[in-house]
Amino acid sequence: MMNRLRATALPCFLLTAALSAQSFQYTDFSSVSTLSLLGNAVQSGTSVRLTNAIQQTGWAWHRTAMPVISGFDTTFTFRITPPVAGTKAEGMALVIHDDPNGINTMGGTVWGMGYGNGSNGAVGIRNSIAIELDTYQDGFLGDTSANELTIHTRGAQGNHENEQYSIGRNTPGVILSNGQLHTLRVRYVPGTIEVFVDNATTPAISRPYNFLSGGTYLSGAVAPAPTLATGLCWLGFCATTGAGSLYETVDIQSWSWTSTPLRDACYEGSLGQDVLTVNGATGGPLREVALSTYQPFSINMAAPVGAGGPAGYVLLLTPLPTPGAPGTNLGFGNACMPMLPIGASVFVLADSFGWLPAWLPSSPAPHTLQIPTGLVGFPIDLTLQAVVAATNTPFSLGLSNAIDLHITPSAAPTISSVNPLSAAPGASITVTGTHFVPGLTVAVNGSPVVPSSITATQVVFPVPANLPCGSQVVVRNPDGLQVASALNPTPTVTGTLLGSGTSAGNAIFVIQGAGFAAGTTVTIGGAPANVLAASATSVTVRTPPGAVGQAQVVLTTPGGCSTTTTYTYL
Repeated sequence: MMNRLRATALPCFLLTAALSAQSFQYTDFSSVSTLSLLGNAVQSGTSVRLTNAIQQTGWAWHRTAMPVISGFDTTFTFRITPPVAGTKAEGMALVIHDDPNGINTMGGTVWGMGYGNGSNGAVGIRNSIAIELDTYQDGFLGDTSANELTIHTRGAQGNHENEQYSIGRNTPGVILSNGQLHTLRVRYVPGTIEVFVDNATTPAISRPYNFLSGGTYLSGAVAPAPTLATGLCWLGFCATTGAGSLYETVDIQSWSWTSTPLRDACYEGSLGQDVLTVNGATGGPLREVALSTYQPFSINMAAPVGAGGPAGYVLLLTPLPTPGAPGTNLGFGNACMPMLPIGASVFVLADSFGWLPAWLPSSPAPHTLQIPTGLVGFPIDLTLQAVVAATNTPFSLGLSNAIDLHITPSAAPTISSVNPLSAAPGASITVTGTHFVPGLTVAVNGSPVVPSSITATQVVFPVPANLPCGSQVVVRNPDGLQVASALNPTPTVTGTLLGSGTSAGNAIFVIQGAGFAAGTTVTIGGAPANVLAASATSVTVRTPPGAVGQAQVVLTTPGGCSTTTTYTYL
């Protein structure tokens, strides 16, 4: 392999450049060509003016979606000028969203602030976080002041201006709508969102929140996360005014944005397409696939479109990805692990070229490697990436996309029900629960039983012959975690209803207890009773004719286990 790589690669050198962040900067808005201005938003000199009169709503969106889920830092300057005569209203917001309408997104008017529900009953901007500066106190929305800084979200749903949807709120010491130039900085590190006012070093708001898992509202209720399929969001501003004398002028003067990269560029590979998948997934924007120990999984290599047929490949893995390290620059792309030469912690999983010894046999892509049950029996993080034939004629190499595998211990299995608890030999028993995994075993009284089907929540197996009463079934996952439950229990009687009746029979008699099952038979005084219903806790019968006096009642479950009680004929 190394000879082939040297034939096509440039000399190796140390890649020292820092990870490039995605960013933009508007020192002013003398040009708005990269903005989408909607509603009443206009360019005003070197500013973006969102509102300037009564009953206005303006939106301004940056035309390029930016990464947000790995973190960002954004700062903007603004001026909110109150009216000479009248009352300032309603406010503005910085909005980060992945609404289906993209840069054409609009939301609620007046108290909706442009992002929420508002007086026009808008849906609200979906998949959004709004950092709102409210300049008018609406009691019906739960506002706490007319200088309110607050963060609102409803996850994937349309956002809303009511304070019940606030994850963080503060009333700054300075009035932000006093006609002076002010600065807001919003910083997000996964798990925490912060808002700083006028270049302060201490945040006015600092709240736990994650764009992937959500957080909590100030009320303590769960605040959901938006649904971000690509990890990218549209960014911009919105503002509204009211009717009559309720208005203000809102100008955005400057704006800068810096995203923390989702991953190093090496995770994209050099083919311009994803050819590597694990269990059919590329890992989403973070290139991460979660797996469980002891579980089988599949690694699929597709042939690049440009290969024109089957494509040879070498699939490598490492527990220590090191983008930019010596050996990662291959001339045809930058790898996420040292490949030229192969690093000490890099291993060859498969090689269809036959250049190097590999752990698993393989053939040219398209090809699927089946990783069997139990091969990975301990928690570990691994990174996969392949050198693949980008074209066959002429022969050239490329780098596949990379994927991080996070292999964590499986959860312990649980059992919520065994149905039926008792059945005849050969009948099917269904065990329902959670965390059942391929490769699990089933044992009854210590003896293995072959399941007929296994899903994540159900295991079905046949009743063994000669099953004793009071047996136990054990479901054991490949990692040794197991759970046990009763099977074919000896039934017990705890009480009866309508325990006496005419000797002519045909009376209703109810036996209460535990360990019964559908198919349970009942005799009274040796004569069979007509079983009307049988569950785990009760059996209802019609009595046969019998002699006056007390008669023995025998209940026998389908598994051959019995208990007794009495019935009195009158």
